[in-house]
Amino acid sequence: MTELRGKGRKQMQKSMTIQEVARLAGVSVATVSRVLNGSPLVKAKTREKVLAIVEKFDYQPNLLGRDLRRSETMKVLVLTSSLDHSFFGDIVTGMEARAQEDGYYVLICPTSNNVEREKELFQILKNRLADGVIVISSTLTEEELSALGQKYSIVQCCEIKEASHTCSVSIDDEQAAYDAVRHFIEAGYRKIALIGGPTAIKSTSLREQGYRRALQQYDIPYREEWLKYSNGNHEDGARLAGVLLGLSDPPSAILCMSDSIAIGCVNAIQRNGFTIPDDVAVIGFDNTREATMASPALTTVHQPKYDLGYVAMNLLIHNMTSADKRYEKVTLAHELIERESTRAQVK
Repeated sequence: MTELRGKGRKQMQKSMTIQEVARLAGVSVATVSRVLNGSPLVKAKTREKVLAIVEKFDYQPNLLGRDLRRSETMKVLVLTSSLDHSFFGDIVTGMEARAQEDGYYVLICPTSNNVEREKELFQILKNRLADGVIVISSTLTEEELSALGQKYSIVQCCEIKEASHTCSVSIDDEQAAYDAVRHFIEAGYRKIALIGGPTAIKSTSLREQGYRRALQQYDIPYREEWLKYSNGNHEDGARLAGVLLGLSDPPSAILCMSDSIAIGCVNAIQRNGFTIPDDVAVIGFDNTREATMASPALTTVHQPKYDLGYVAMNLLIHNMTSADKRYEKVTLAHELIERESTRAQVK
């Protein structure tokens, strides 16, 4: 008999509902709900009685049902192509800081640049299991993002597509690349190559435009063989730097569209017997922690990563909680950080 009681109690623990808690405590379901939500309207003796039942049977509230009733989950999805780079970690830190101020939870969802995976994750939003989405890099078309933005709160961060009904926050990628090339030119370099990122992302084309604009403004001929595209990793940086150095007329300076590419580039330059920055200078992009650990330390374009994340989350929270939705396009300031991989400006 004792054994049966034990089994019955375990079964009750497993299937306990808020209605059963209310029945055992001798109160209404509404009173149990108020206790669980910390309402000050419940008398102390009643609160103690309800909490005793909750503790005895290890009752766990159905948060999903609660969230659906409240029409909010306090959860935000952050979609990113990869978690491999510290660049993304610093952005997410900014998002987390802003989310915590209003009690939101941030769920990081890598997509591996898989469009079907991204659509599956957006289904979570459609099923009202999250309140909004921040997209660091999207595989969806501008039209698809625009259509989603008409129904749900969406913010684009860093990699921006021209999608209406979405907010965005980024730096001016075109101007940032222009500033980096101008730094090379003012330091005396004239043979300047570019190792870009994936051609499918908007920042690659914008930075290439900045590169070409600087060359044109300073009357430096553009050379097709000095423009290379990569997958954005250090292996590609090393491989493509080797290709550039193997040309009959190699460049004397290389702008890389990420610090990861630049670190691979630096390694290849040194392996081929060249010195940095006297023989070949290098500029990276993003100002990640790895940029300071490279040898020599990288001159790089600083993106305000924490601020990008913080502002993106601030825009999202506003649109999730306000009837007055704003579709803002925010551009934050970049900065060129000069280190050992470029020489001082020629006077």
